[in-house]
Amino acid sequence: MPEQITDGSPLPLRRVLPASARRSPSATARRSTASAARQNMVPAACNACRKQKTKCSGERPTCRRCAQRRADCQYTTEPGETVSQAIKRGYKDLRYRTSVHGEFFDLLKNLPEQEAQHVFQRIRAGADVTTILNHVRAGNLLLQMAVQPETRFRYEFPYRSEMPSEYIVDNPYLESIIFGAASLYPTGQQSLPSPHTASSLGDDVSEEYQSVYLKPFHAAHVIDARLSNAKISAWTAVSTDDVLMRDLLGVFLRCEYHLSAAFQKDFFLEDLVSRRKDFCSSLLVNVVLAYACVCYPGLANRAEYWNPDTLLYRFVAEAKRLWELEADEPRITTIQAGIIFNVFYNLCGLDEVGQVYRIHAVDLAHQLRLFDAPADGWSVDARSERLQKGKAFAAWALFNWETLVGFSFVHAPLLKEPPSWPLPDPTQDTQCIYYHHLILTLYEPVVDIQTNQEPSPRQIVYDSKKRLQTLVRLYYLRHGFDAMDLFLVIPLMLTGSDCIDSINEQTPQSQLETLRSTLMLVATGLYSQRRNHYLAEALFRVIRGRMRPPEVSLLRDTMSINEKEWDDRRDMVQAVRSHWPVSVIKKKEDVDFHNLTNLVENYAHLNIEDTPSAVQDAQTA
Repeated sequence: MPEQITDGSPLPLRRVLPASARRSPSATARRSTASAARQNMVPAACNACRKQKTKCSGERPTCRRCAQRRADCQYTTEPGETVSQAIKRGYKDLRYRTSVHGEFFDLLKNLPEQEAQHVFQRIRAGADVTTILNHVRAGNLLLQMAVQPETRFRYEFPYRSEMPSEYIVDNPYLESIIFGAASLYPTGQQSLPSPHTASSLGDDVSEEYQSVYLKPFHAAHVIDARLSNAKISAWTAVSTDDVLMRDLLGVFLRCEYHLSAAFQKDFFLEDLVSRRKDFCSSLLVNVVLAYACVCYPGLANRAEYWNPDTLLYRFVAEAKRLWELEADEPRITTIQAGIIFNVFYNLCGLDEVGQVYRIHAVDLAHQLRLFDAPADGWSVDARSERLQKGKAFAAWALFNWETLVGFSFVHAPLLKEPPSWPLPDPTQDTQCIYYHHLILTLYEPVVDIQTNQEPSPRQIVYDSKKRLQTLVRLYYLRHGFDAMDLFLVIPLMLTGSDCIDSINEQTPQSQLETLRSTLMLVATGLYSQRRNHYLAEALFRVIRGRMRPPEVSLLRDTMSINEKEWDDRRDMVQAVRSHWPVSVIKKKEDVDFHNLTNLVENYAHLNIEDTPSAVQDAQTA
């Protein structure tokens, strides 16, 4: 009984706080058991446990129960895969097998009879359907790879991708196979006005014939069994790497041989291999290899003819040593080497140095009576006939080069009469870049003279300029400007100078855009060629120095010029000693003003970041 106080009321009970929650051992055990059970759950049971509806441990390759019963334990699921995932995978596999068999059925239905029989025999032999299909697919892929790929690659103009509209009308060059791309027409101009198009010209021409016009020339390789077997190291002390020197000679024959054609290629290669000295000598081989170095893209700093660490420098040094030993002996190969020396120094911007070799080559030719054909005609003896043909070729090569140099440098040639050797009947083709160079040189000085001649000199000059610029563009579209081509700088500089002279404040906007696009193309060509020879470097600096500030800014935006490299190379500017007038001369007294040496002195020192005032001051000077 609760205690009572004296007055009969109950005593108050002591307040008791609730006890802290304690987990009983049984509850803890139940929770740990449940957790362990959840941890021991397996994604899928084996087939035997599923059939018996018993707990499966999920161990692979055999679960615990099957191991105890020594039963075969199999799973329909992959490791870690649930039953639903296995069902989905099986469905996908079934669909794939259905599609494979459907494709196989279509294959049997469409294959030729003989090939279908072969496939059927492979099935009878136990081959898998998928394996057969993979074999057929791989075979088709090999056939596709055997098909000749698209080769009609073309470059994209640097400023405006379209051909100027004024070049489209009455321009026979745009009917050529090499052009043939409507994407180059101005907007709204879908076809040429002429009824003859590039495609129609190609209808009667074989595919092999067309392919020559659809590939850039730098993608070609010279293949000649004589060159492949040549041991060039026997002719030079500079290098023993015959593979490299064969490549050098092959690139020269592809890129630069046609410019001067100083020697007869077949006779040269025959004597190179057989080590005869009729049309081959160590002097000629070394100077040709020196020239070839500027053509070879695999040589770094190939334009630095002054750098003693380059292969070019070593070949030149060896050739000059041999020249000093053999220059007094009148031989055909020495004359030919003199021509190559002259061309080489021209591309270095040192034609004052190179003309010594040309003059001496002419003197040796007179001593050898090279220009006099035998009175009794060609010899019937095979060796003598070969020697006569080689002499005739050398005579005409020297005469052609001498007249070309006289024309280009505006002085009288040393040879007044052509050789008496008869020429073969060549195929005449006046539609070429040099033809328009001649036309402009002949007619532009008299463009303002009044005459009744039709067409007038002004019209002749206009048409020739338009077609010259068209040919420059077509050359770039197909070949680009990276590969070595010394002759290319002549039309580029002629076109660039004409554009600069035509641009002024009064030029209409449409004509200004055309002139700018041509000028940017010229600058691109010279900038690319500067990697091959120093003459292009000097010409690019002249062109850039003559530009107005807006065109200089446009040049910087259009071309990816490495300004740091430009500043570094500015300190490496070499002396230019050249009397070449780089544009059309209308008056004889203007020759000195337009020669390359004076232009370089006025413009080549300008930096790519020079201010407009500096450019204007230089132009005024």
